[in-house]
Amino acid sequence: MPAVVETAMPADRTPYQCISALEAASLIRTEGGRLRIFDVRDRQSYQQAHLEGAMHLSEDRLPLWFERIGREEPLLIYCYHGNASKTFAQMFSDFRFQRVYSVDGGYRPLARVVSAPAGQDGREGAVSPALEAFLRQWNFDPIELNAPREQGLTPLMRAALEGLRPVVQELLRRGVNLQARNDDGNNALWLACVSRDAGLVQDLITAGIQLDNRNEAGSTALMYTASSDRSELVGLLLESGADPQLRNPDDMRAVDLASSLACLKLLRHTL
Repeated sequence: MPAVVETAMPADRTPYQCISALEAASLIRTEGGRLRIFDVRDRQSYQQAHLEGAMHLSEDRLPLWFERIGREEPLLIYCYHGNASKTFAQMFSDFRFQRVYSVDGGYRPLARVVSAPAGQDGREGAVSPALEAFLRQWNFDPIELNAPREQGLTPLMRAALEGLRPVVQELLRRGVNLQARNDDGNNALWLACVSRDAGLVQDLITAGIQLDNRNEAGSTALMYTASSDRSELVGLLLESGADPQLRNPDDMRAVDLASSLACLKLLRHTL
């Protein structure tokens, strides 16, 4: 369900709702001609490109629309990035319009979702509620699933770091880039090792992720798991073919970094 925005209001007034581009595209399809779509960007931007059926709306014309539209009609409002649309949505809500939606992220992600080929916008092969909620929570682009955000993390990296195996599995099915690296040079395998989910790590290995990726510090996932006492992952990486003879810039191998007897036992054959 779309997230309800909490605002100060009379008890009898319905609040507007902030929805993702995916949710907005679904609303456009299900409501059809009943949905009023408003573009509240400047007129030049509207004239250059806008959603089919969208009407340009400026603040000075709001009173006219207040008179023309039934309070029960659904309204979808978008702007550049999802900020101004909230202001307009609040105004409609103040006048007791019952179904008012503001699009998070604004025009560009919404236009991409609406114009995406079948299988990417919900018409076929719709994303799961879990993936949709995840993308929205971390402000990822719902179409460009390889686009990085904070610290250079892609959706796959973030899901791996959070230990969200079902989300990782769905992203893998959608063919995301396995070899992408974050700002520290780590790929999703390293981040999955941080989460300590062996099943998730195995999923990435099976999908073909690079086992011996070196980050900016010259370390591999095997070195990290050995140094952080993740013996169950050390064993999994070794069985999958990770190279235990690689050395970091300090001329140390995974066995030299082993922080526990369990890790050392797994790596002793490399001495």
